[in-house]
Amino acid sequence: MNPTVPGTPEPHRPASGPPGADPPDWGLAEWEPADREPDFRGPPGPDLWGPPEWRLPDRTETEARRTLRAGPHPPVPPDLAARAAARGRRLRDRRRVLHRTGTLLALLALTTLLIWAAVEQPWRPPPARTTPPVEGW
Repeated sequence: MNPTVPGTPEPHRPASGPPGADPPDWGLAEWEPADREPDFRGPPGPDLWGPPEWRLPDRTETEARRTLRAGPHPPVPPDLAARAAARGRRLRDRRRVLHRTGTLLALLALTTLLIWAAVEQPWRPPPARTTPPVEGW
């Protein structure tokens, strides 16, 4: 039985050498907490990968963290925040104009459709193409 979870069987662990030897590392020591043993309770619940401390590290995240911890950081221009805020305002204003233009075009298209339908009345049958019989010749 698994001593950490009552009523569950002991998880299968591959043989790692002679009895009493330390298990192989397999490169998991950097992300595996040393004070807890992995939880083998069965199929995962809503969080498919388990709690955050048990997830495998993302390669790009690991590289980004390593880069941030490494050597000197590049100098940041003093007006960077002001430039970023101005760019954000420009993007917001552009999106707002595009949204309003699209809304106006949609309303114009709807108005055109309604006017056309009122004038043409496409739901009525077309006029007869034959002439009535001629009498009295």
